[in-house]
Amino acid sequence: MRKLTKRSTAIAASVAVAVGAAGVAWAAWSLTGSGDAQAKADTVKSLKVTSAGLPPGGLTPGNATAVLLTVENKNPFPVRITSITLSSLKSGKSGCEAGDNVDIVNSAPLPTDAAKVTVPAGTEENPATAKITWDGPLKMRPDPANACQGAPFSFNVNLNAISAAS
Repeated sequence: MRKLTKRSTAIAASVAVAVGAAGVAWAAWSLTGSGDAQAKADTVKSLKVTSAGLPPGGLTPGNATAVLLTVENKNPFPVRITSITLSSLKSGKSGCEAGDNVDIVNSAPLPTDAAKVTVPAGTEENPATAKITWDGPLKMRPDPANACQGAPFSFNVNLNAISAAS
């Protein structure tokens, strides 16, 4: 019989430990799991027009003008404005009746660049805002009343939007 050396004893011990560990791993139990879960979609927050106005110079006889909007978004996702309508146009000056001197042109096209009508994601505490320029939704008639010079006009703004890609 052969005498064991330190080296062969170390090798034999290592092999025994490896075989034992493999046996323990082989003997370990396998597990799986399943169950039911739930999720709930959030509700959207309405957009808010925080300011609306006209570019410098305003309305002039026979010309359409842009409307400048600042839109506030409290939703945690960006939104793209798909339509804007103006209504309830009023003049703040006697002798300058809004409907007789200025027309609303809701068919004026929105900018075709989606970035120009997209409002970034915001939060309830920190709403995001975007400035949108809509060209041509107000047009002064070619022969407005003289009282319309410098007249202030007010109107309601209604927006429709969809969720947009980030």
